Amino acid sequence: MTSDTPNLAPEAREQEIERLAQELGRLIQGADPERRHDLKELAIALMREEFIHKVEPVADVGAAPAPFNPLGTGVLLFFLGAGLSFVFGPVGLLLMLGGVGFVIWGGLISWLKKAK
Repeated sequence: MTSDTPNLAPEAREQEIERLAQELGRLIQGADPERRHDLKELAIALMREEFIHKVEPVADVGAAPAPFNPLGTGVLLFFLGAGLSFVFGPVGLLLMLGGVGFVIWGGLISWLKKAK
């Protein structure tokens, strides 16, 4: 049934979806009353999982990763260290120092890329 599904016309596809939904509803309604809620949750979870896995774009396996520029991380570490230095001084100051180092490193990377 699933092998010929992509070849269906839009009207036939809608009818097939309605038929499957009715069949699923009959199966859930035919189950024990204690299990109906669990079966409904299972059906919803399976549908969500099917759509999530089918919609996600496939990443290129051979694609090179994006280059890392620590400039943004350095700014974040600097401000995080500044806030933390009020609570625990030595750790905050070390984070600020690390942030400054990352900002300098990121600035050098950006400057060298522009120079090329």
